[in-house]
Amino acid sequence: MNSIKILFSFLLAALPFSGCEKKNEAPAPGPEAAPVVKPVEAHVIHPSTREVVDYEEFTGRILPFDEVDVRPQVTGTLLYCSFKEGARMRVNPQTGELNAEKEPELKFREGDEVQEGELLFEIDPDVYLTTLHSAEGELQVLEARKRRLENEKKRADKLRPSGAISAEEYDAAVFSLQECEAEIATTKAKIQKAALDVSYTKIYAPISGYLCKSEVSVGNLVQANSSSNSTTLVHIVKLDPIFININIDEQTAQLLKRLADERREKNPKADLDLEVEFRLSGEKEFTHKAKIDYVTPTLSQSTGTRLVRAVCENPKTASGERMFQPGMTVHARIRTTEKYQGVLIPEATLNMNQAIHFVYLWDPASGMPKIRNVELGPLQSDNMRVIRSGLQEEDQIVADNLLRVRLDRPVKPIEE
Repeated sequence: MNSIKILFSFLLAALPFSGCEKKNEAPAPGPEAAPVVKPVEAHVIHPSTREVVDYEEFTGRILPFDEVDVRPQVTGTLLYCSFKEGARMRVNPQTGELNAEKEPELKFREGDEVQEGELLFEIDPDVYLTTLHSAEGELQVLEARKRRLENEKKRADKLRPSGAISAEEYDAAVFSLQECEAEIATTKAKIQKAALDVSYTKIYAPISGYLCKSEVSVGNLVQANSSSNSTTLVHIVKLDPIFININIDEQTAQLLKRLADERREKNPKADLDLEVEFRLSGEKEFTHKAKIDYVTPTLSQSTGTRLVRAVCENPKTASGERMFQPGMTVHARIRTTEKYQGVLIPEATLNMNQAIHFVYLWDPASGMPKIRNVELGPLQSDNMRVIRSGLQEEDQIVADNLLRVRLDRPVKPIEE
């Protein structure tokens, strides 16, 4: 009975609180308002147009225009070298006596540039002079003999009609004279060969170029070029002009062929000499030019490329060194089209989705962006990209703030 009274008292006490709660309840909310989308502020630009030329870029190598190993044509002791200390041998190699000649001054040193025809070396000529003098003496003997045989032949000619000389004796006189004439011709050839050997004892620069390090010194026995162990006296490298070798792919080779065909179709007398523009490592602009003078007629089966060789002048710098040195790496580009009117946009306005490049176009009617896929051309030196297809000059492109651009978000152009 007491428990019932307590429960009833509790219920009576709770009534005022429950009524108060209902009185303070908030009204049910209505439908939510759509959030306001703030537009993306960005610059909007038009594509630009100008004359452009397409290039293909490659890596090439500088090579010398010419290089020669200077070797002796005769064997002997080296008496003189024009570009090393102790240029002339002071002791006669045959007698051991000191030469009275004054030590000559060096004309140049290893690494210097020499001109074609300058004297570089001398080989001891004594052996070859002796052979020459011996052949000249032999010729004098034969010429005296020839004069005697000519007189005998004349007497035989007078005696033959009268029968005072037999046919055998007459033939012997004729044949003896012919044999002597043949011996004279052989001896003259010996003299010519001996004179050549004497001339070969002085060795001149066969080309203009730079002297490389020589391993031969005065006093060494040098072997003739005809022997298996012939001596290399010095290596000469010609550096003006120089060659630039580039390997181009098959596609570029076809583009160059097409360019040449187009030129000849427009003008049968057109110049087909193509240029290579190149820059050295560390340079930013393609400031140097060379003319293509040779292209291999076939593609390499191993690499699928063709060798292109260009020739370029190689002037001296203020220090006296040549501007280009063999072995240098060059970054070269070859023009593959004639000039044409191209559509260009800044490289920074491009976007990429996997392998597809696109830009955001701005629609002035709706203020909304949309995607336009584009086909890219070459990048220009001012960081403008040629667009081969996909854009017109009247299109308007979102130029910046691209990370915030969405297709469902309007773009507000920034007024310049």
